[in-house]
Amino acid sequence: MTNVMKRLAVLMTALIIIVSLGALSVSAAAKKGVTLNKSSVSMTVGKTVKLKASVNGYKRYTLVWSTSDKNIVAIASGGKLTAKKAGTATVTVKIKGTKYKAVCKVKVKKAVSNNTTSAVTTNMKNDKTGSAMEFVKNIEIGWNLGNTLDAIGSNGVASETSWGNPKTTESMIKAVKKAGFNTVRIPVSWGNHMDSSNNVDTAWMKRVKEVVDYAIDNDMYVILNTHHETSWLVPTPEKEKEVTKKFTALWKQIAAQFKDYDEHLIFEGMNEPRTEGSKNEWNGGTKEERDVINNLNAAFVKTVRESGGNNKTRYLMVTPYAASSSVVALKALEVPDDDRVIVSVHAYTPYNMALNRYSDVKKLDGSGKSEIDGLMKNINDIFISKGQAVILGEFGTINKSNTAAREEQAKYYVEAAEKIGVPCIWWDNGTKCSPSEGEGFGLLDRRNMKWWYDSIVDTLIDAAK
Repeated sequence: MTNVMKRLAVLMTALIIIVSLGALSVSAAAKKGVTLNKSSVSMTVGKTVKLKASVNGYKRYTLVWSTSDKNIVAIASGGKLTAKKAGTATVTVKIKGTKYKAVCKVKVKKAVSNNTTSAVTTNMKNDKTGSAMEFVKNIEIGWNLGNTLDAIGSNGVASETSWGNPKTTESMIKAVKKAGFNTVRIPVSWGNHMDSSNNVDTAWMKRVKEVVDYAIDNDMYVILNTHHETSWLVPTPEKEKEVTKKFTALWKQIAAQFKDYDEHLIFEGMNEPRTEGSKNEWNGGTKEERDVINNLNAAFVKTVRESGGNNKTRYLMVTPYAASSSVVALKALEVPDDDRVIVSVHAYTPYNMALNRYSDVKKLDGSGKSEIDGLMKNINDIFISKGQAVILGEFGTINKSNTAAREEQAKYYVEAAEKIGVPCIWWDNGTKCSPSEGEGFGLLDRRNMKWWYDSIVDTLIDAAK
């Protein structure tokens, strides 16, 4: 090759490099901008929502937030929105000194007014338009975020993952909603996050609120409770005074934190209150223990109602001894005189198939169907027929490598409950382990955002329609 040709080759190579760099530069420039994680938000007066901005094409930048009407929605520098009054407004985030910006349309709804809540509270039994029987029709089918915020393997915020489940994310909740569930029950243990003066750790309360908001922001109903508190919540006459003091102190704090949330948030006073290790722990308890549970339910309702805000009319759930479906426990339950109270019952039925991991029963036979029919008849006779709303807050079947049979049970159970107007919440503890290892109620693989048992999920959704 001559020197002239070599020089031409070098020039050609250089030209190609320059053109390529220019193209890359144009491509990089085209990616510049800012986006928001939400294009629209619906809020209730007093509620807050955090917007997240993502910036492309800049290493150093300053974001400037603004609102079209600060009287409707206020905006902090970090993207935190606070709903002030009913109306619509536009929130804008802009990269300072550039033309790049992103907007979010905000709609703010009214909270329940004090006059309205006072009137309803004065005589709730006459307010049939807001009755619990009508309200539970909104709860189509639910899913429990089990063995997570209710884990008691350690103290502090880290306890959320102490039983082996990953930290809860909004993506998990979105996956649950996308599958067709419209309700999430969030079991929470509080006792190991309280000091000697019964104050809840602020970091724990903040984390619970964050998870609640994942579901609320995705237009789902949420049931928030107190869970695994049996180490201190001992329902005996000897312990009643001490327990009531701590129990009401706890609910005052929870109620204060969430008082501005609308009816999508439901409070459940207790999970399965019982005396651990006692002779009648799972057989409905003693009369004295059931009386203490009734007193605690009344104290729970009174504490929440007196806390103000939307808590004056919030739907509340009370439970019989151990949330038991036994006739003795159901009949002994004294439901507070408040038309916005719902009874919570747990029933893993039929027992040998659904819960007993030492049993070889894997199919739903005629006997199993009779158990489910009997359960629904008792709930209907004791509560529904008398106008008292009920939610089956926990049910499900453990994995015995019997998916088809579990589908059949889910269909039969949910359809039977649907006939009497009782919504069901599946207990998902995040594991599909075998009976020899534990109770595998898990449906959702929370780490990989995939459903282990799509067919069971689909059966649940279809049966609830």
